[in-house]
Amino acid sequence: MRTATLLAIVLLGLSAPALAQQPEGMQGRGAGITIEERIRQGLNAADIMNPARDAATDDSLTLHPPALGEADVSLAAPTGSSRLRTTLDAVDIGQRIDRGLTAAGEESAFPPDLAFGAYQRGWFLTAFSLALDRAKEGDAPAQTLLGVLLSRGLGVKQDVAAAADWYELAGKAGDPEALYALGRFYFEGQGVKLDTAAAADLFRQAADKGHSVAARELGYLLLEGKGVEKDAMLAAAYLRRAAARGDMDAQYTLGGLFVEGVGVVADETQATRWFAEAARNGHVGAQVEYGIALFNGRGVGKDEAVAAFWFRQAADADNPAAQVRLARLLSEGRGVDKDEAAAARWYLVAKSRGMEDGFLEEFISQLDPAVLKAANEAAEQWTRHGWVEVTARRSEADAPVDNSVE
Repeated sequence: MRTATLLAIVLLGLSAPALAQQPEGMQGRGAGITIEERIRQGLNAADIMNPARDAATDDSLTLHPPALGEADVSLAAPTGSSRLRTTLDAVDIGQRIDRGLTAAGEESAFPPDLAFGAYQRGWFLTAFSLALDRAKEGDAPAQTLLGVLLSRGLGVKQDVAAAADWYELAGKAGDPEALYALGRFYFEGQGVKLDTAAAADLFRQAADKGHSVAARELGYLLLEGKGVEKDAMLAAAYLRRAAARGDMDAQYTLGGLFVEGVGVVADETQATRWFAEAARNGHVGAQVEYGIALFNGRGVGKDEAVAAFWFRQAADADNPAAQVRLARLLSEGRGVDKDEAAAARWYLVAKSRGMEDGFLEEFISQLDPAVLKAANEAAEQWTRHGWVEVTARRSEADAPVDNSVE
């Protein structure tokens, strides 16, 4: 198995502190009333719910998504920017929310991030407006958010070069999301001149601050010697770091390294452990590898029923290798009830994807013509529309217990 393949990475949505929330009905100071009632009391105490307030001011209490249009703002970071006006400018909304929460007896260690809250709701122009002043004052998460909005053209005209400027500012302040995003720009030559060495350095900085995807990407570069000196041992170390944080692609690649002994001592048990982790996280290739390990008892106790379960998961995800393996098990009744029609159907689906198997060719040649015809029709239906066994497929709840690798 080729373990040094660099996977195509799509720029991920960048994280930021979520809006502070409290569980519904949670009791704190002023027990005996609901949190909703206490917050309303707090808003009244802060003179926010006063019906005599100006109608335009009251309207500004809600983060209405503004109409898209030309933003009255320079997109260059950070100088020369003029404030983008919205209805939110009528009041200091941050101060008002703080007063309301405090009066309601509910305080948070982290103030709500209104800009990111607007971004999460799809109010991109509002998010841009709220983030802009904070960004100009040096707030790294706000600078990163501006980079996201500009790089994708959300609410404002797309400007990748301006996004790179904001990412660079946030990166200098140590924001790991900005470091990773800027690294992707350098790796792909977007908004900046292509520079794989610079990308590798930015990935390293982000990885050292706990960014798992950056650690995985740096591991791939180290395996291939792109932008950095080839170093399989260091690659394995970064991949292990990302895998430990739950990155399924890193887990799968790390499993492959343990199979082949690249950068680590070959170890079937460790390989199967990481394939299992990735399989449980939804990595289809890992589900196939884990199923093979279970079926053969390689690095784990032999269990054909659990192997069949994982082959079925990958087969349902349209993996031809898994479809062939599942067909073999169904044709022989190993780990599953014998079902010649289902075996033929799965094999014909895999064959339509270019995967052939001599044993299964012989198997379908001996089937009853009526059974084979039905299998062909079912396979064609899968090819056209996709299809899932509703009655025969084991659900997660009905799957055999897998205690093989923890």
